[in-house]
Amino acid sequence: MNIFKRLTIVHKGLRYKLLLAFSLMSIIPLLASMYIISTYVFPNLDGISTISVVLVSSIIIAILGLALAKGLVDPVIDMAIEAKIMANGEYDRKLSVSSEDEIGNLAYSINTMTQKIRSNLDELKNYGQRMREINVDINKKVLALSSLLQVGDMISAGSIQLDPLLEMITEKSSLVFDTGFGALYMPKAGNGDFSVKTSYNLDKESLDNLVIRKTGRSVLERAVQERAIFVLDKGMKPSKEVEELKAGYGLKNIIAVPLFSGRNNLGLFIVGSRADDFKFKNDDIEMIKVFAKQITIAIESDILNRKTEELSIKDDLTDLYNKNFIVTRLEEEIKRSIFYQRPCAFIVFNIDNFKNFRETHGELAAEEALNKMAKLIKDNIPPVGKAARVGVDEFAVLMPEKNKKEATDIAEDLRKRIEAANLVRVGKAALTVSCGVSENPIDGATGDELYKKAMNLLKEAKTAGKNRVFA
Repeated sequence: MNIFKRLTIVHKGLRYKLLLAFSLMSIIPLLASMYIISTYVFPNLDGISTISVVLVSSIIIAILGLALAKGLVDPVIDMAIEAKIMANGEYDRKLSVSSEDEIGNLAYSINTMTQKIRSNLDELKNYGQRMREINVDINKKVLALSSLLQVGDMISAGSIQLDPLLEMITEKSSLVFDTGFGALYMPKAGNGDFSVKTSYNLDKESLDNLVIRKTGRSVLERAVQERAIFVLDKGMKPSKEVEELKAGYGLKNIIAVPLFSGRNNLGLFIVGSRADDFKFKNDDIEMIKVFAKQITIAIESDILNRKTEELSIKDDLTDLYNKNFIVTRLEEEIKRSIFYQRPCAFIVFNIDNFKNFRETHGELAAEEALNKMAKLIKDNIPPVGKAARVGVDEFAVLMPEKNKKEATDIAEDLRKRIEAANLVRVGKAALTVSCGVSENPIDGATGDELYKKAMNLLKEAKTAGKNRVFA
């Protein structure tokens, strides 16, 4: 059986099989040619000459037949080899088409099919690249939207101060773009020019030193005056002003959004990218506009909160007057006392070791103690007196028509009452206070002078051992 396997030609190549088939098929034609040539073409030649002529003629005919067969089979073999290479993924190869017969048509068809496969693969590759870009863009948008929601919640809750909030918005908006940066410009005190309030990723940018003046000469200054968004990218038409902006501050791509509320210009918000050959999409511009709107809302909320604090006269926890009210009223009472030549005293109380009390008994007990202490002070001062909470652990009492001795007696009485009082609902806990007393005109002719004098005396009482009144 092994002998037959070795003798078989199944595993041989096409060239070998062709040569063997041609040899077998050429035997009968060669014999016939020899007979015809020896009998009819050269009948008079002797035997050797006849054999020589017949043999040469037969060889020539065989070579021509083999050459013709080889010319037919070689292109087929070459196509088979190239087709196998293409099947392994090398679609940039191309078969040569040297004839217009069936073999040429087959080569042309294979080339056309390969070209279509290559074109489809290129299209799939471009589609995959585009899908990756879309996914990256979607992830950036999701991150930006998440940041917008986070900032919105912080603004609504009022859980963060304005400056850290502005820094966070500037950073979050800059991260929307690769190699992004951002800067927020707000009015400087006095002259109305805009300077950098906060910035992100601008360590090496001269934009950090840019001052936007109210002259309206540059494109950014006009954007503020006209309240129009300015976009600089590869789609911007070249102009002298734009080239100066690029060269002067190292800018390539920016979105500048004016911030305003009513008639007031609140600032200019700039976000950009250092990427080359870059163009902002409409979605990018809309996203930055939303960030800019959040900055506007944050600034407006801060202004409103400060105005509310200025208008408010009561402390939320103790229901006593607040510091703004007592300081304003102190100034008014001093003016009245000077005009009528009457005394006016001022007392400041500070709770001794209140931080330790809070840590020991907890926040609720600390608030309860503050409330009880505020009630003791309010219930034991003259009707014309006004009590206020001026700090976390500080109270003040304005005493019109009282001189220093009378005010000192009242302060001493309050100190004793506070020391004797139990300031918690559950259990027992006592606190002491140190006091400073000042009087107009002995200790000052203005509210600020009287306040400072009382505070200095309070510090002396603390230094002397606490739980005492210094006048």
